[in-house]
Amino acid sequence: MKKFIKPYFQVLSTLSPSLAGKQAFRLFQIPINKKIRPKELPFFDQANSFIVPWYHEDIRCYSLGPIDGPLVLMVHGWESNAASLSGIATPLAEAGYHTVLLNLPAHGYSKLKRTNLKMCSEALREVIEFLQPTAPFSVVAHSFGSAVTTYALSKTRHTVDQLIFLTTPDRITDVFQEFANFIGLSPRAYEQLLTITENLIQEPIDRVNVSTLGSLIQHDGLLIIHDQSDRIIHIDKARSVHDAWDNATLEIIQNTGHYKMLWNEDVIRTIVNKLQPLKAQPSPTQGIDA
Repeated sequence: MKKFIKPYFQVLSTLSPSLAGKQAFRLFQIPINKKIRPKELPFFDQANSFIVPWYHEDIRCYSLGPIDGPLVLMVHGWESNAASLSGIATPLAEAGYHTVLLNLPAHGYSKLKRTNLKMCSEALREVIEFLQPTAPFSVVAHSFGSAVTTYALSKTRHTVDQLIFLTTPDRITDVFQEFANFIGLSPRAYEQLLTITENLIQEPIDRVNVSTLGSLIQHDGLLIIHDQSDRIIHIDKARSVHDAWDNATLEIIQNTGHYKMLWNEDVIRTIVNKLQPLKAQPSPTQGIDA
């Protein structure tokens, strides 16, 4: 079916750019691969699960570690799930951190079929408000999750101790342009796609960049870990975010790829060591009891 997508949108873009833009936006919101990897499955049995009520659907969340430990939220990437970060969450919990992970809308065991940056950021904010953190907390995010985290926190007044982005995109328009090129959208259809997006988020899309939104977030530091040869998100995106944010550090690694880095011992050790000073400053939550 994939081989017919580009010819279809090329023809539709010529006949009706408006309809092509609308259909492209619908397609853009669909995570194609929601398969949970075998090594991720045990996490769902081992973690403490809880539900956060939300108007779209109940958000499935999972926690590991002592509830009175420093809070670390963990946000997975596109076409992934909470357990993709279990290789990091487990050692953090063993080190005394209270880790909380969620399945983003239309991911993991979610029953939703479509989602987008706005919806995912709203879900993350809903989880934060449910937890009611009484002190600054930290966030570990991967890929698309880094954009979700940035967009969500830019809409809150919460103070963050440490942000750790395991790869990060930057300009959302770059993501749309790559998608438009992939499916063969004409320039007019592409403009329609952007217009639909701006109507959804109620702001100019060129403001929704990870690099520029950093100035709206109260945080003590950002660590970006990005593979030099990442084929999903180019290293230049991480560099632009690093250059724009205050208190940011970029650690460039080799031979871990986009997903395997989540299970890499050196990466995990770096994360634990980065968060280690926070153990003296617990950030308890009021919203859950386990």
